[in-house]
Amino acid sequence: MTSDPAHPGTAHPGTAHPGTAHPGTVRSGSGPDGDTVLRLAVEQFTVHAESFGSSPVMNDAGELDALVELCALQPGDRVLDVACGPGIVSCRLAEAEPTVTVVGVDATPAMVTLAEARAAERRVGDRVTFRAGRMEQLPFADAGFDVVVSRYALHHAADPTAVAAELARVAGPAGRVVVFDFDAGEDPVAAQAYDAAERFRDPSHVRNLTAAEQRALFDAVGLRLDAACAHRLPADLDTVLSRSHGTDHGRVRSAFEASIGGHGLGVGAHRVGDGIAFAYPICGSRFVGPAGRPD
Repeated sequence: MTSDPAHPGTAHPGTAHPGTAHPGTVRSGSGPDGDTVLRLAVEQFTVHAESFGSSPVMNDAGELDALVELCALQPGDRVLDVACGPGIVSCRLAEAEPTVTVVGVDATPAMVTLAEARAAERRVGDRVTFRAGRMEQLPFADAGFDVVVSRYALHHAADPTAVAAELARVAGPAGRVVVFDFDAGEDPVAAQAYDAAERFRDPSHVRNLTAAEQRALFDAVGLRLDAACAHRLPADLDTVLSRSHGTDHGRVRSAFEASIGGHGLGVGAHRVGDGIAFAYPICGSRFVGPAGRPD
């Protein structure tokens, strides 16, 4: 990068601009604390960093295009990719607009290493940099970025309200916050069953939020919904499990099988031949502050 909008040491975690965070607006329930979730996430994503980076779900071109569209990139934008993983989104945004600079932050050092390699391979390393950091305590200055992106991170948050506050803080009153995550849907029984199964595949999973809950998080920190999209991302259970290193894949499979013909875990689980197919419900949202730029 030619310039770095981040100033480590000047961040004030939990102070959101605009507005004030209201911790507890959306709680994760009686799940593990933030330090435990972080430890589990680093353990999991260190082990399967490579397979995660090559996952068809994570590299879905249609979804990445939808994310780029919601970001509404402007020439010269400073972009932050929170929980950037192997740099898929960071590099895609840099490729979409050749004048933006991107900083990716992730809690797992192995992911940061992969992200740096991806940026170099795709020849955007001069405008994309990566560093380690927690999404609940971002090491960046207030209003340091024009666009703040987070994809598939909220369901790993022990305190999602704190994460929303941090995204709002580093975006500032004129920034845009774009969030993509799983939509828990309106059937709480199905959602709870999915979350329980998912923890056996990925112990760092806390809870999927509904689209309404996700939007309430950002409303609570002074941002308004500006644009949204929704879609389903097809997946195959055998492929997903082959790329995972969970604690009990047998229980995951049993939960999917038991749901067929019923609530389908809220992901439409159904048999295809000898396997099980399903589709992740995804919601994408763009939030802006009172000074946010219209399209």
